[in-house]
Amino acid sequence: MSPKTAFEVAVEIYKAVEESRTGQKRLKSSTFWNEFRVKSRQSKTVQRIARVLNDQHLDVAVKSGKPLGKVDRNRDWIVLTLRDCAPLEGENLDKQGVTVFWPPPQWFEHIKTREFETEREVEAYFVDPLLDRLGYDYEDIVMAYPLQIYEGMKKVKREVDFVVFNGPSRKQKDVLLLVEARPSDQGISSGAVWQAQIYAKELAPACYLVTNGRQIVVFQLNATPKPDERVMILDRSELKEKWEVLYRYVSKEATIDRKKRMRQW
Repeated sequence: MSPKTAFEVAVEIYKAVEESRTGQKRLKSSTFWNEFRVKSRQSKTVQRIARVLNDQHLDVAVKSGKPLGKVDRNRDWIVLTLRDCAPLEGENLDKQGVTVFWPPPQWFEHIKTREFETEREVEAYFVDPLLDRLGYDYEDIVMAYPLQIYEGMKKVKREVDFVVFNGPSRKQKDVLLLVEARPSDQGISSGAVWQAQIYAKELAPACYLVTNGRQIVVFQLNATPKPDERVMILDRSELKEKWEVLYRYVSKEATIDRKKRMRQW
């Protein structure tokens, strides 16, 4: 299969932004440039990419405020916004009187049929859009979050795929959710769940989930000695059917509320 052209990548990004909750999509700088297969960000190359995105009616901004092409490849965010885009989300009250924000039907159809070739694609094309639909903003999310944990008597460095905070604060008290991603050709093993549990014990989120882009397993952290509770397991094909339940557990509103209650225990 031949590599995608810059135009083809821009069209894919446009579709993702169009289907987003806010008419906006954020990409880690490294992911953005990898999508365009850009290794050396020379001025002409950067201008060409910006022009291709502009032709798709996409505005490009950088979270840090630096010029495009001058951003830190590993730490900064590229924010893409659809020009003159009206919000697509809808909202209604579920059976418990909680406001649930619903993605448009085409988003569920798109996410249900998307194929993911690598763990990186699961992160970029499944987890990140899912977090967006669950109400999290780009400033809430840290990808590849560095963490030191003990394995036996030895302290080792690890990276959590996604740690989601309540706003720009990076304090433990503001950790709402963590996500561990796996390649879609692998099942969600007990080892993957165990790893997420270890990270959760260190960071104390309201909830954590493990996904391979085909299945999602959701846990609530138990602040007592009792084991964490697995509250939900669903297949990607059930996402629309079970959206209300998922939203009540892991949306930003839900995790903020549970984190408040955890502090009182």
